[in-house]
Formats: sequence, structure tokens, C-alpha cells
Amino acid sequence: MAQTDIPQYDAIIIGGGVSGLYSLYRLRERGMTARVFEAGDAIGGTWYWNRYPGARLDSESWSYQYSFSKELIDGWNWTEHFAGQPEIERYLNYVCDELKLRDGIELGTRVKSCIYDEASKLWTITTEAGRRARGRYVIAATGFLSAHQFPEYPGVEDFEGLSLHTARWPKEGVDLKGKRVGIIGTGPTAVQIIQTIVYEVEHLTVFQRTPNWCTALRNKPMDEATRAGFKRDAPQIFEQCNETLAAFIHKADPRDGVDVPKAERWKLYEELHARGGFALWFANYHDVFTSQEIADDVGEFLAMKIRERVKDPVMAEKLIPKDHTFGTKRPPGETNYYEAYNNGNIDLVEVKKTPIERITPRGVRTSERDYELDILIYATGFRSLTGELLRIDIRGRDGLSLAGKWADGPRTNLGVQFAGFPNLFAILGPHNPATFCNLPRCIENNVDWVMHCIDFLKANGQTSIETTVDAENAWTQVCNESAKGLLIGEMKDSWFYGNNNQGGERGHFLLYAGGVPAYRRIFREVETQGYPGFVRS
Repeated sequence: MAQTDIPQYDAIIIGGGVSGLYSLYRLRERGMTARVFEAGDAIGGTWYWNRYPGARLDSESWSYQYSFSKELIDGWNWTEHFAGQPEIERYLNYVCDELKLRDGIELGTRVKSCIYDEASKLWTITTEAGRRARGRYVIAATGFLSAHQFPEYPGVEDFEGLSLHTARWPKEGVDLKGKRVGIIGTGPTAVQIIQTIVYEVEHLTVFQRTPNWCTALRNKPMDEATRAGFKRDAPQIFEQCNETLAAFIHKADPRDGVDVPKAERWKLYEELHARGGFALWFANYHDVFTSQEIADDVGEFLAMKIRERVKDPVMAEKLIPKDHTFGTKRPPGETNYYEAYNNGNIDLVEVKKTPIERITPRGVRTSERDYELDILIYATGFRSLTGELLRIDIRGRDGLSLAGKWADGPRTNLGVQFAGFPNLFAILGPHNPATFCNLPRCIENNVDWVMHCIDFLKANGQTSIETTVDAENAWTQVCNESAKGLLIGEMKDSWFYGNNNQGGERGHFLLYAGGVPAYRRIFREVETQGYPGFVRS
């Protein structure tokens, strides 16, 4: 294809999920030409790919939706307080149709490379099918939990039964009835699957490396009166979200828990546990994130609940975390997860005690024995925050590759730009608070900042913006320091430090932990001061 035949847009968007749809809408609102390239054969991003049994929100549905349009809010009716994957996918398709975005999206189109040309000041993307397009700006709306990964066990390709990764569950579903099923992992995804399928399968074997502190979800149907109230109060709901640490509806108790008698503390824990969702995490005493005493106290409370709900005392102890403090990992929201282990058809294998040695043609071999399976499910997560960006061959000024730049860990400015990559913006890359965030709240904030940046360039007759190395180094340091004093800063064996990632970012703190309100203030300050730390031309 000749250079003159390559279609050119003001902006190219990689990804057709929550971030990509909102980016396309905001660009079109400005009269700019834009094109979305989406790898899936339908829109939805995370909510297209992750269709495993039991997949659902851990944010309240009515706080998760887009906030920018009253018409969208009024026109959609949530059926549950914590919507399941099919409903969320329908919601995103509703948004896509209402905003007339489909003609700007190319489906089934995975971007292979993204190369910057210094002479033209344009980016050229090439898809895996060989199609090319050019754009002044590139917006990476690739998500932060998108690049799924398999464990590094020998024999993964040898299993002769059905192997499934939770992030690539077949659209037509899987018949699990009467099957011997194994699942590797007990993180949030695995919790949702286990509690959903245990009563359907013949036998379920759970391979657990580390148990998690789960909190009660308390999902329930949403009636018409409740829906109407949420629609009426939507502006106040979104305002409250934007004022809280992680943009959920839950406001922290301003008291220091260490100053409250234990009996009174446990009364609050009971109230938050009954409320459900992330209330026990984010509406707790504000020092639950900084005080080992309070975090351990909440862990003691949850351990009591586990022992009450799991009939076998030995099994209960296996499900109580011993290696990390409550709140230092995102707690899975559960519905009768612990009761699942009372069913007679489930085994729990502790792989730290009896490690998995390999995947065999007939199942899983640990140091103790072989487990024969018909279906093997990998709930083994993602190369978080960096993975999907690094799966694309991104090359900036002077041929600088993003993979090479980040070989010793990611460096960013404000979590949205990288030195050497002009006009390239990441919506949910490393070094922003999205890891803790009620995602649409952070997505709208981040996309709007990028749009305001583009507005500023146009108003000043400029077409290019790129962070400086000094600003990038400074923000990376700010992110590292944001973990100090927090219990998560001491939890080095977590995906906040990239330690689940099969890549060079292991051991590097990958997020900004100063909270969403502080991040929003920093964004506004950079805007009002004319984008210090960025070179414009």
C-alpha cells in the first residue's frame, strides 16, 4: 500500500472497551476524525473477553456506568446491584448505539505495531492482518487487566482435555455437567467461578497458591423504585465517588480505628459486612490502610466468619490467608464462596505445600500425586498494567521501543505519557490510581485530561506534546513514594509490584497510591499551569 493510500485520522484509538468508546465520543464531539481498532469481534473490551461463569462487577452497577450523559443514565435500567457480564456487555452496546459510534470502530483488528515518524510527526499503526492507518495522536485504551497469561508450568500444551483461560471463555459456553474440573488460582476471578460451578460439575479440584480475604458482595435484584432513585440521585452519586479514595461510593470512617474500643470496631465491621461490596474495605476506619493493628483486626473478624461458614475446620484454615494483611490485595467479592467448600465434590490443593510440577496429558501433577481432569481452567490472571502495551511493537522517536525503555520497569509522567513517544497517551497504563479505582470514574477523568490537553494544543496552534525525561523521573518517584506509610507498600509479593507479571516490571511499584482526589487535583494543576514537564511544538 502506497503512503498516499494509507487512511489518516486525527487520532487512532487502540481498544473498544469502556476507555475506547468514551475516547471516540469525546474526539468526535470536538469534530476530530478518529478510528478505533478492536481485537475482539464485538465491542466491550474486558466485558467482551471475560465471560466466564459468574463474571460480574465488584462496583455497584449504578456507580459504574458513564456519568457524562443524563440521557444514557435515564435510558438504561440495571437489573442487579452488581451486574453480571452479560448485562454489562449489553450496556456498553447500548451506549455504542445511542452515541452512534459503531461506524468508527473496526472489529477483529489487533494492532501489531505502532511506529512514530519524525518527519511527518504522525504515527502509523499496522494490524496483524497487514492493514495500516496513520494518526496525529494515538490513545492506548488497552485496559490494565487485558494481557492474559498462563502459568510457567511445563506441559501446558500437553493436556488432552479442554483447557480454558478465564479471559478467553468461549462465547457459546462450556458444558461442565458431569465433568472433572480443575481450576488453577483463587483470586477474584476464580472465586466467582468456583462458587458458580461447584454444584454443576462432577468434581472440582482447586489449586490454591494463596487464599484471599474475600468480602461479602450482597448482590440482589434492583426494583423499579430503587432504579428511579439512583437515576434521580446520579449527580450526587458521581460527585461522592469522585471525593473518595478509590472513586467508589464508600466513604471512609474518619476516626482512627486504634482509638476505638475493639467491641465498637467489630460492631462497625458487622454493619459493613452486611452492607456488602467494598464497604468493609473502603468504608472502614481510614487507618485500615496504614495500621497493622486495624488491618489485622479486620482479618481476625473475617477469619471468624470463614470458620463459621466452612464446616470442616481443616478446610477453613486453608482458606484463611496467613501471608498477607487484609486490604493489601483487592479483596474478591463473594456470594456463598465459602459454602462451596461444604459441598462433597470439591478438593483444595495447597500448591505451596505440594507444588505443581507439570501439566500432564491427563491433568495436573503435584509433588504429591496426579489429578486426572476432563477440563482445566486457568484463572491465572494478567500481565497487569503493562502487558497489553508491551504486546504491541511501539516505537517512538529515533526508533526507541517501549519494551526496551521499560526493560528495567515502567517510567511515565502522570501515568499517561512516556518520554520519547510524542502524542501517545495511555488511559490505564502504569502509575495512575486505576488499580484501586471504580474504573469508569478513573477512565472519564483520564480521557478528559487527554482531551483538554489536545484542546490546549489546538488553542495554541500546536500539534505535538511529549513529556520530558525529568518530569517522567519525578512522577515515577512520586508513585514510589505514594506507597510509603501504606500497608500495600510493604506487600512486595503482589501484582501492585508486578510480581505476577511475566516481564521486567517485577519488583517495581506500578500504581499511584495517593488516591483519586489527589490525582484529579494534580491533573488540574498541570492543566492550569500550561503543562509543565511537557514539551509542546
